[in-house]
Amino acid sequence: MTAFDMERILAETMVRRIEYRPEIASTNDLAIELATAGADIFPSLTVTDRQTGGRGRGANQWWAADGALTFSLTIDAQANSLEPHSWPKMSLTVGLSVCETLEHLLAGRRVHLKWPNDVYLERRKVCGVLVETIAPRPGLIVIGIGINVNNTFVDAPVERCSIATSMSDVTARSFDLTDVLIRQLQQIERRIKTVVADSADLAEAWRTRCMLEGRTLSIELGPRRLTGVCHGIDDDGALIIQTEGGIERCFAGSISQIH
Repeated sequence: MTAFDMERILAETMVRRIEYRPEIASTNDLAIELATAGADIFPSLTVTDRQTGGRGRGANQWWAADGALTFSLTIDAQANSLEPHSWPKMSLTVGLSVCETLEHLLAGRRVHLKWPNDVYLERRKVCGVLVETIAPRPGLIVIGIGINVNNTFVDAPVERCSIATSMSDVTARSFDLTDVLIRQLQQIERRIKTVVADSADLAEAWRTRCMLEGRTLSIELGPRRLTGVCHGIDDDGALIIQTEGGIERCFAGSISQIH
C-alpha cells in the first residue's frame, strides 16, 4: 500500500495526472518515457515509494532508501509562460523551493543551496534536483526531486553517512510523505510564477541561501578546471568565481572540491 494520497495531491496541487509505481529505477526516466510516447496531460507527476536507480547530474547517482520522497514533475513550458531564456534558472529555482519547503517544515534549522542543484540541511545533503528537457518534446521540462524525508542514514553506505542527512534524522520524528509532497508541489508552482514575472525576489532568495559564498572552490567545466573564491550567485543564476585571472561566471559545471 502506497504512502501517497493521490486524491489529495490532485485536489491541492497543480498536478493533473499521476503515474505511480511502487518501485522504479528513475522517476525522471519514466516521465521522459511517457512524454516521448505521447502523453499530453500536464502538469503530470511520476512518483514512487522506492527509487532504485535515480540519476543526478552527469554520472552521479541518487541513493534513496525506503522513506525517501522521489518524484518528477513534467510541465509544459509554454502553458506556464516559461520562455526558453528562463529555463537555465529552473534548477536553482526548484532548489530554492525545496529550501523554502524545508524551512517551513523544520523551523529553526539551517537550510542552504549548493549551486547548482543540491539542498543542504545542517550542512549535509538532503535533496538533489535534476531538471531535464526531452528532445522529441522540446516544450516540456521534467523536474526530478529526491528529498531525504523518513529514510535514515544509519544504514547508508559508509561514504554517504558523513555527507548526507534526512529530515527524520535531524528531527528524530517521521513526516507524512503526502503532506511534504503537496507542500513541495505548491512551492514549485509559486516559484515558477516568480520566474515568469522576472521577480527581483528570486535572485535575492537564492543568494541569501548560497552555502558556497566565500569558499574556495574547484569546478570542472568539461575539459577545464577552475579554482577560485566564490562570490555568490548572480541574477542570472551563474556562480561568480574570482580566479587569479579575474572574475568568471559559471552557468554549469561540477564542483569537485570545496576548501
